[in-house]
Parts: sequence; C-alpha cells; structure tokens
Amino acid sequence: MSRVLLDAAMSIDGFWADENGNSIFPVEEMHRAGLIAPLVLRTGAVVMSRASFDMADDPDWFAGNYEYQVPVLVFGGERPDTKPKENGRISFAFLPDFTAALTAAHQVCGERDIMIIGEASAAQSAMESGEVDEIYLRLVPRFLGKGIALFDTTSLNRDYRRTSVTMTEEATHIHLTAL
Repeated sequence: MSRVLLDAAMSIDGFWADENGNSIFPVEEMHRAGLIAPLVLRTGAVVMSRASFDMADDPDWFAGNYEYQVPVLVFGGERPDTKPKENGRISFAFLPDFTAALTAAHQVCGERDIMIIGEASAAQSAMESGEVDEIYLRLVPRFLGKGIALFDTTSLNRDYRRTSVTMTEEATHIHLTAL
C-alpha cells in the first residue's frame, strides 16, 4: 500500500520561507548528505503546488534534472500555456486542487509512495487531508522573525512519533511516522 510522505523545511520559529518568499529548504546539503536518494527510490508520484512548479525558471528543466523522475501532479492555478517537456519517466498533470492531485497520484504511483513537495499551501493541504503517513521535517537553525509559516495549526489533525533524527551542518532532519 502506498504511503503519503511530506518533505518540508522550516526555521526554528516555524517559517518555510522568508518574508520575500525565499525557501529555506536545504536541498544542496541534503544531496551531499545522501538524504534525498532514499526518498527518490521509494517515490512513485509527486504532488506539487503550482507555486513550487513555478519556481523553476524553465518548466522544461524538470525533465532530466529534477530528482523525482515520476509523474508530477501539480495543483492550483491555471495550466501553463505550453505543457512542460516529458521524457518517458516524468510526466505532468495540472489539477484544480490538492484533493484531485492526491487522488490522481494514488492512481499512478503503483506500489511506490506519494511525495508531497512544495511550499506552505502544499504542506497545509496535505496535513488537512489527514492522509500524511510520514513527515520529513528539515529544521533549519535560523530565526526569520517573519515570513510564511509552514503549518497552519488548524490543519494539524494527526499524531506522529519520531522515527529518526539526522544532524547535518545546515539542519536537523526529523523523520516522523503517523501513529
């Protein structure tokens, strides 16, 4: 049975991005520390917010460069005028909301897991769904003071236990599993 995973980062004071919308996700360090590869291997589909999709300067960049070469279900916003390049491994579908994207992800992921990627709206939508089985939370040792909060406390509706903790120079990586 596929599991729903959320991979997110936040500052000590709870923000996923600074006041200008710049993410604090330590992706380069996670590659160096070997923390992304195991997640890529178990992922059969990605659910991504349109805001995260739009962070790529060129949507064709995903094909061949993005670590998750699996179907990507993008939710929110309008479909792009031109569909991004696909390569036989990565494909794109643009859906109106998180629920539709998660439903589609369950249909295409096979026996592998579903990874939720994106900014605060993706994390909040995932938590509101009540379907997040595992959280990979990257706690970055910075106080931003203001910015965009990762979690809306009204959306937290499930208990988790700490499965593992990995320390790197730029973050504490906490793996949580739903009870």
